[in-house]
Amino acid sequence: MSKYFTFIGPIAAGKGTQAEILCEKYGMLHLSTGQIFRDAINQETELGLRVKNLIENGFLVPDALTNEIVKEKLANIDLKKGFILDGYPRTINQVYELNKILKMFNISLTNAVLITVSEEETIRRISGRFSCAKCGHNYHDEFNRPKVEGVCDACGSTEFTRRKDDNPEIIKTRLKQYFSEIQPIIDYYKEEKLLIELEATGLSVQEVTEKLEGLLY
Repeated sequence: MSKYFTFIGPIAAGKGTQAEILCEKYGMLHLSTGQIFRDAINQETELGLRVKNLIENGFLVPDALTNEIVKEKLANIDLKKGFILDGYPRTINQVYELNKILKMFNISLTNAVLITVSEEETIRRISGRFSCAKCGHNYHDEFNRPKVEGVCDACGSTEFTRRKDDNPEIIKTRLKQYFSEIQPIIDYYKEEKLLIELEATGLSVQEVTEKLEGLLY
């Protein structure tokens, strides 16, 4: 039976890493909004070009366009494989829209998985993270270096990038803002009895994976 999850949680909680690991192991599709945007831009779809124009001019992609991009992606993949959404939904309005989109494809969310870590752990994780400038694959100085130093595991690129705003004070501000935005989503999925919570502070990547497998499969 196909499973459909969304992974939610603060920055650097490990959502993307765990989604990648579980999708590869169970043959599911990893759908991160960042990658969905990049795919749409690279394929030069009408929606992709609109996203590209916004990003290049320094604007956030609005909910309505994000929803359309997600719907476009789901229409062009094999949903029988199941998927893990990573980075979506980010607002309560996106939650309601996701419900509508999934209904169009005659599927429904299996669970929303909330992965959290302490503020101290978040700062430690963020201060060392970097990503492939070409495909967006995530890495970390301490926890997750490329298998071949200086070469992206996913696409072979040798160009990497770091976010300029990854410093403690800005991270604390971003966390506060994130939790104010995510709380209605947490409350909604809890009320719908779809929420699964995992506190990952102090756990290794493998330990988190094992706990998630026990909860989800």
